[in-house]
Amino acid sequence: MNLPDTPLERSRRTRERAEELGRAADRATDPEHRQRLREKARRLLGEELEGQEGT
Repeated sequence: MNLPDTPLERSRRTRERAEELGRAADRATDPEHRQRLREKARRLLGEELEGQEGT
């Protein structure tokens, strides 16, 4: 079942993905991998905030 890709739905999925990345970073044993995961989560959230400013 495909749900409509509304801005609200995209926002929710982005936040969920950032949370997943944060949890993965918490579990990561390699410090470099942990840092990359945290940076990716921050980047996703930053892009999300930028997208909301435009609305």
